[in-house]
Amino acid sequence: MSREIEAVQGSELPCNIGAEQSVIGALMLNAGALTRVADWLSEEDFYRLDHQLIYRAIRALIERNSPVDALTLGDWFESNGLGDKVDRRYLLSMSDETTSPANIVAYAEIVVERSRLRALIDTGERMGAQARQNGADAQRIVAETMHGLAGMQTTKLRGGLMAAKAILQDVYTERMKRLEDGHKGMLLGMPTPWLGINRATRGLRDGVLYIVASRPNMGKSVLGVQLSSFCAIRGNRTALFSVEMTGEECMTRAVACVGEIEHRWVEDPHYETDLADVYNSRHTAAYRHLLDSELLIDATPGLTIAQLTARARRAHMQKPLRLIVVDHMHDMGIDPKREARFELGLIAQGAKSLAKEFNCPVVLLGQLNRANTSRPDKRPTMADLRESGEIEQKADVIILLHREDYYNANTPNKGVVEAIIAKGRNIKTGEIVYLENRFSEMRLSDWEGPAPISAQSTHGKGAGLNRGLRPRTSDYRPASTDDE
Repeated sequence: MSREIEAVQGSELPCNIGAEQSVIGALMLNAGALTRVADWLSEEDFYRLDHQLIYRAIRALIERNSPVDALTLGDWFESNGLGDKVDRRYLLSMSDETTSPANIVAYAEIVVERSRLRALIDTGERMGAQARQNGADAQRIVAETMHGLAGMQTTKLRGGLMAAKAILQDVYTERMKRLEDGHKGMLLGMPTPWLGINRATRGLRDGVLYIVASRPNMGKSVLGVQLSSFCAIRGNRTALFSVEMTGEECMTRAVACVGEIEHRWVEDPHYETDLADVYNSRHTAAYRHLLDSELLIDATPGLTIAQLTARARRAHMQKPLRLIVVDHMHDMGIDPKREARFELGLIAQGAKSLAKEFNCPVVLLGQLNRANTSRPDKRPTMADLRESGEIEQKADVIILLHREDYYNANTPNKGVVEAIIAKGRNIKTGEIVYLENRFSEMRLSDWEGPAPISAQSTHGKGAGLNRGLRPRTSDYRPASTDDE
């Protein structure tokens, strides 16, 4: 049998049949060699159909601890109704002509490389076919194509087991660094504008998916823009995907928030107010802070998770992103032919994958259903998340926002926004952080003064979270404009 080195005679698709034969032959000589390639070499990477079937059979035999040779492979094909798909003499020739399994990784890498080239050709052909269709959406085609191309870069040969010793050394080094810093309240992740949230979460940590959900008018979009602006102004390259609002809406809100200016005045400079002189100064300062910031905004409506992922990867390749905020997941584009819970699960999983791939926090805003409105206590729970099961599983931290004065105009807790820590990995759950509704300025601020009355009676354990983590106040608040 002559080993074919490059493409099959007359074939235009890249392949290396000799490398495929060498991989199979190596596994027939030493089945244990499968452990060196099994997590990144798939059946579909082989060009020839019979090679795909042989690789499938080898894996099946190894899983049940059976020997791997021409005889056992032949029996496997017969028992699975595939006896006519593979010639037994061909199996014998591959094992006879392979001298050693030592180079299996090198051969497998060649097989995977040719598989990627074929995938590129397939992607290009599909992109061309989609572009020729009537009513084709160029933006969607480009985004989905980039998503597929990025996936080719990240799915193969990534990750794997590593010695615990190396990880432990990193953990120890980081702990000693914090100890030497001498700062008891030191955050473990990126600070937010709110002291209570910082205390409850210890900052937004890399690789973690945060979901912030609420009913409408509770302040989640305000929180999203404020968080994005705050982090970007401090040099953290931040991507804000606003599926709900336009870019202009996001920026007028950001200016009002950063400048602590009435949003109405930002939109209407003729709006009469006694603070016009102060606002003018703050407005200029806020513009300057935002112009110099690392804030990126994508306000595409109906954005799919594939599009979002592709665009985030493109931005990350230009310069690493340090934070991604999405407002909000329930307004993103989903396939109407599939169940919403699975589609939302894919969105949450995609956001989680980005967090780990970029090693940065991802904050995904979401909507709650109406179940809480029929209860005496309107405070939401994780069960109130729309299509909650899949979302709950994927999220590392879930924060639910609640305003008692939205449901009860006579409540003594006017202006209070509760941030309920409903789920947390490595943080305490059940805590409530109290924030102040400053929606006229498109922001939330730390609650000052006595804890809200309802908190003192039934939820007092969260009342103290707004105090005590003030080592460097300027690090945790939006850019001050008092000196302008």
